[in-house]
Amino acid sequence: MSNPDGNDSKKFSWEQRYADSDNLFGHTPSELLLAWKDQLTAGQSALAVGDGEGRNGVWLAEQGLDVLSIDISATALSRAKAFATQRNVTLKTECADLLTWHWPQQGFDVITSIFVHMSAEQRRQLHSSILHAIKPGGLILIEGYHTEQCKLGSGGPKDPSLMLTAELLEEDFPGMTILHSAVLPTEVIMDGKEYGKGVACHFVAQSPVD
Repeated sequence: MSNPDGNDSKKFSWEQRYADSDNLFGHTPSELLLAWKDQLTAGQSALAVGDGEGRNGVWLAEQGLDVLSIDISATALSRAKAFATQRNVTLKTECADLLTWHWPQQGFDVITSIFVHMSAEQRRQLHSSILHAIKPGGLILIEGYHTEQCKLGSGGPKDPSLMLTAELLEEDFPGMTILHSAVLPTEVIMDGKEYGKGVACHFVAQSPVD
């Protein structure tokens, strides 16, 4: 299930977007995370970047990971906490702008970034922060719309420069071991409604062990 909106937070109020919806992106976790479940280990520390209402952070917590969910929307994170309580798991949350947050250095075993779309400069800054925050041997999992998504009209940013390609992701994570890099079809769902077919990048990389 995919997020049909972008994340240009300087021009778009995610707080208002979440406030206008009872449940914007549902509770089903990322297809990428589901596919890589066997590579996650209970007790690992995880950072869920741009986690919104917690569909991915809560799922990670259900796998036994120690999860910090970060998002720019306080409304979304309040729902994430409530969802975690409903699912009987613990979820730490922090409301912050990803571009100004003080990222812990080598602080996490797993970092996820699911449908977080930014300008090229912001994207490189975010991915650089993720690189510095992952522990040696840690996993980075990224899912986001491919540039071809703009042609489909089923959701996502209207500006292709906010989209991803496999090549861009591979360039953003030098020195990492790329375990998976693919462009795959997806279903676009928002507010419980199907918006049609989409196309997404799936990217998994592992940090080298010191």
